[in-house]
Amino acid sequence: MQKCDLSVLNGRVMLPGGDLVTANIGVRGGKIIEISSESIDAETIVDASGKVVIPGLVDQHFHCWWGYGVETHEIATRAAARGGVTTLVEMPLDRPATITSELLSAKLSEVGDKYHVDYAAIGGYCPDRPEEVHAMVRAGVISIKIFTGDVAPPGMFAGTSDGELMDLMRRVKSENVALMAHCENAGIVSAETARVRAEGKTGPAAWDEARPWFAEVDAVQRLATLAKATGARVIVVHISTPEAVDVITAARRDGVDIWAETLPHQLCLDLESGGDDARLKWNPPPRSRKAVDGLWDRLARGEIHSIASDHAPLTKINGADIWNQNPGAGNVLETMLPVVATEAIFKRGVSLAQLVEAMAVNPAKILGLYPRKGAIQVGADADLVVLETNGKRVIDGQALEFFDQTAKWSPYHGREVRVFPVSTIVRGTVVYRDGDVVGPLGYGKYVTKHVSP
Repeated sequence: MQKCDLSVLNGRVMLPGGDLVTANIGVRGGKIIEISSESIDAETIVDASGKVVIPGLVDQHFHCWWGYGVETHEIATRAAARGGVTTLVEMPLDRPATITSELLSAKLSEVGDKYHVDYAAIGGYCPDRPEEVHAMVRAGVISIKIFTGDVAPPGMFAGTSDGELMDLMRRVKSENVALMAHCENAGIVSAETARVRAEGKTGPAAWDEARPWFAEVDAVQRLATLAKATGARVIVVHISTPEAVDVITAARRDGVDIWAETLPHQLCLDLESGGDDARLKWNPPPRSRKAVDGLWDRLARGEIHSIASDHAPLTKINGADIWNQNPGAGNVLETMLPVVATEAIFKRGVSLAQLVEAMAVNPAKILGLYPRKGAIQVGADADLVVLETNGKRVIDGQALEFFDQTAKWSPYHGREVRVFPVSTIVRGTVVYRDGDVVGPLGYGKYVTKHVSP
């Protein structure tokens, strides 16, 4: 047989279905061409002895804010490579928001050569030009993002009314793409925020009170009802409360095509352990330890389908209270897999196979990228992570990739992790190895929908 471009040898390889087998992987032309117990000769050899080899993560919820000047695609995708993320699915919260095919084209022209890993695009909804949904799908977007009302920061991304949501659902249904929805009842959030601020509350618990769990649940209930009426596929993003998952579970039993996503900082941080640190601000807010435990229970039962980063490394403002602080959990791309996997495997009894399902397989399937992405099988893209599953490393917030070098911060600083990538491979090219990003800038490729899941 012709020599391979790359082989990954002696690892325990996670095959579709979650089975681990000791095997070697051969790659040619960016694709997996062989999985074998026999040795595979190649130009480049990666020794995975003592390690587990999993599919590269597909992060379905990533922000880089093109036009805002608070992050760059070069830095963010270096973080992705370090974190075992081989495909980023990028949100349209840019300046201006990427809600038309013209804006998408302009963005891809400007930043398309700045990715270390592969990337796909999410579009938005333009009420004055709703037909642009179809144009954006033709331009390659694999999903459309909305907010259920005006709950984004002012001027960033307009909310969607119920009538607009119905129109959009019919359009995404006709295009066979998914709708991704930030679910909060804007009226409740507005009223509760005014009340909590008037009472003079300023800490993380005030943020939780101002954007309460029931605002999320109410919006998810409405979204599920409209999804049932239209037949559209919808993904509820960054779920923070177990009651919202329960709504989704009930709707799925009723045949609704609705899916649940949560985040590392909803699973691995809670209000009780955070104290009064106003940097612990994101949307939706950090919740109680009881709510976090409830999310883990539902993840273990398979009722949460994906875990994404919501990467948002905005600079935190020293001394700011919760109302004036910037949101975001820092560089999540780099910490997501180590933090979640360590918590899952060593504390929660959730298996690595379940995590791979939620962080690689399901996102690829739900968004139509599977089996090109999210699978270790012959014919798939050779997106692979060589993973240490019983090591020891302490997260150093100052060592993480950040745009603002003067204000690095991570809520996981000082946390010990037992699971972490030692090599990341994108389409057969090693982009991260032993602490260093080694892949070329611009190697990342724009990917579009492959097959219907």
